Amino acid sequence: MKIISITLLWLSISFCQTTKQSSGALNPNIGMSAGTYANAGTDKLEVDGFFEIQFINGLYGDVWFSNLDMDSETSLEFNSSLGWMKKVAPDLTLAGGISNNTELNGERLNEFFIGGNISLFTGLAFFGINDTPSNFIGIFDLNFGPLKNIPVDLSMMSVSDEAGSDLFFMLKKTMTKNFIAGYTFSR
Repeated sequence: MKIISITLLWLSISFCQTTKQSSGALNPNIGMSAGTYANAGTDKLEVDGFFEIQFINGLYGDVWFSNLDMDSETSLEFNSSLGWMKKVAPDLTLAGGISNNTELNGERLNEFFIGGNISLFTGLAFFGINDTPSNFIGIFDLNFGPLKNIPVDLSMMSVSDEAGSDLFFMLKKTMTKNFIAGYTFSR
């Protein structure tokens, strides 16, 4: 379940940072970005942060940290990813790469990932290198049809792994330049 939390954080970082982004976690824009998140919820308050860079040839990388909090039951986590992304059609982007996760308590997780974004849907699959179970994520952009012009971004995410699956509904709004507020409901 820890990898799902880590993956969700990575997706939220990729998915929520710029108003120029298309739906989903795969974005072929070129440039650099960085940010921090203060997440308050039933698990108290935690701070997460990231730095990412994307090159014109499709190569991208990111580094981030998560679980910076006062909870003695969690451990600070660091993740680095390196991958390649290619826009193959106007509404189709494909990507793949490797992700390495390290926790301060010594746990490590290394995965290959592949994914694609087609129109309103993004799908990602993560395959563990060291005999860890695979997990899958799907994101569906709900801002279409009658919801296309509402002033907030709506999406639904499903996560599946060996422990089962989770469903998330996410709402976010860009308040001012570079400040995004949002809410995630999960069940």
